[in-house]
Amino acid sequence: MTAPSGSPVNAFTVDVEDWYQVADFDAVIPFTRWDDYESRVQHSTERVLELCDDAGVKGTFFVLTWNAERHPELVRRIVARGHEIATHGYAHRIVYEQTPDEFRTDVERAKKTLEDITGTPVLGYRAPSFSFTTSSLWAPDILLDLGLQYDSSVFPVRDALYGLPDAARFPYVIREREGKKLVEFPITTTPFLGRNLPLGGGGYLRLLPYLYMRWGMRRVNRDEQQAALVYIHPWELDPEQPRVKTAGKRGFSSHYVNLASTASKLRRLFRDFQFAPMRDLLPLA
Repeated sequence: MTAPSGSPVNAFTVDVEDWYQVADFDAVIPFTRWDDYESRVQHSTERVLELCDDAGVKGTFFVLTWNAERHPELVRRIVARGHEIATHGYAHRIVYEQTPDEFRTDVERAKKTLEDITGTPVLGYRAPSFSFTTSSLWAPDILLDLGLQYDSSVFPVRDALYGLPDAARFPYVIREREGKKLVEFPITTTPFLGRNLPLGGGGYLRLLPYLYMRWGMRRVNRDEQQAALVYIHPWELDPEQPRVKTAGKRGFSSHYVNLASTASKLRRLFRDFQFAPMRDLLPLA
């Protein structure tokens, strides 16, 4: 899809997690204790929705379904505001730390729960922490089995936690059989000096100057004539969230860095670029 200006329309996406549900906190806040912590996901997601309303932006919300079970009205509000609902799985488990059967059970439960709440098919999936790596290449086959039409879990970078550095940088068919296909929309990167630099959003949006994000997205849109993908988490717009000490899975954590800057950077992105839900940008059945 191309905007009236001739520049491609980009995908805006939100991973709907609460502040304590991230991989960096696994060692100190395990899944079994999630109910012990203050939920702020409704408040923080509403902030995202307000920014989208102000800018006239529609996007795709990848909902962690543990949250959807406890806040089904939040999912319905997202739909009522004109956004797409996709699944982020149920329990935010890293894909390559699961068996194929465990992964199937997680995604199947997540997809069915969201479809029961919204009354509409769920077409897309995103893995927690983009954990489609060489250790989880079996996962797309399961998504195809479960009726998903697109995935957004591949990050074409080299990282200690995630990444398929040699993967294609723009949407492609990652699995196809028996007349069905699964389209992959990778997290956006831009090539520089022989390597892919991460764009995408999230921590990269918070940690790096906005000019870097704008530079990279303009390279993708104008020079390569391709759509970029932006992702954020609602907790990134919540500077007042509780603090816990953690080293994170990489030995450090950037979870609390520059939280106060996210909203202003997001407003600038909405001003400088065109966005739409993923379902509107991909060649789906």
